[in-house]
Amino acid sequence: MIFDDIGSFPLPKGINREWVKKNLESREYEEIVKRAFLMKAKFVELPNYPQFRDMVEMFLESIKDPDKQDDAYLVAKKFAKIPELEYVEKMKVESVRVCITGPFELYYREFGGKIYEDVLLNFAESVKRFAENAARYENVKCISIDEPSLGLNPELQPDKELIEKAYDYNLRCDIQIHLHDPLFYEKLLESKIDVIGIESAKTPKNLEFIDAMELESSIKKLRIGISRSDIDGIIAEFNTMYGVNAWNSEDLMLMAVDEIENPEKILNRIKRAYDMFGELIAYVGPDCGLFSAPSQQVALRLLENTKKAIERFKEWII
Repeated sequence: MIFDDIGSFPLPKGINREWVKKNLESREYEEIVKRAFLMKAKFVELPNYPQFRDMVEMFLESIKDPDKQDDAYLVAKKFAKIPELEYVEKMKVESVRVCITGPFELYYREFGGKIYEDVLLNFAESVKRFAENAARYENVKCISIDEPSLGLNPELQPDKELIEKAYDYNLRCDIQIHLHDPLFYEKLLESKIDVIGIESAKTPKNLEFIDAMELESSIKKLRIGISRSDIDGIIAEFNTMYGVNAWNSEDLMLMAVDEIENPEKILNRIKRAYDMFGELIAYVGPDCGLFSAPSQQVALRLLENTKKAIERFKEWII
């Protein structure tokens, strides 16, 4: 059971996404990325490169650029690179996770729910090229394809055959898919995805839709969300419980995380998931990314509490 994170992370105070867009190739941004990665690595066993930019736009920008295309929506392989990953790799770190926005999410942002297979498969090949370039680094242990709309958006209804074509990978590292809803997981069982990620900390019932025997017979593993990533919701609950406005104080926001998402609560979720799926669980971590956290310190507190829970679970399981 490996502790990873989905990727997105708060920017430092005074820096916004517009600044990042203008300074993507600057030394200052490179240092921001490296510092954030090292912050996460204090707690996370397999940290994702810090995903500071919009998850769709950061890939669409290259995929849609006529000067970087082999075909419509097909990025040339030499341009299918993630600057943040390249910055992290300069540090020669031990382990890295890579999150790439999936072809269905990218397609949906451009075209909506009506699927033209040839265009969708160009998106899929573009995503595959990003994955292949990332996998050339030995320390990249897992590549996750992020598909938040798959299963959540009723307009997006690809069939099983198209899903299998879209995720045609043959890489040396684990290939995860990050789903926000378990509805489509059965359509992935014959794909080349290795690990199916399910958000379940905020919505525990999601785990009840997963059949452990089906997973095992399909040689699939799970990535389980064990800590909530909706920090705005966590702080709102804390405010209601104590009649305060924690938004005005970072100390109170840290107290909110410790109250609502403490290691004991997270540990109980791990135990429940383990009771249901046992060794089928390959990865655990927060439900989703942490970009919405009000500060880097608040996001790190959630990661710290998650780490403590995982350490207690490993002691308990022995």
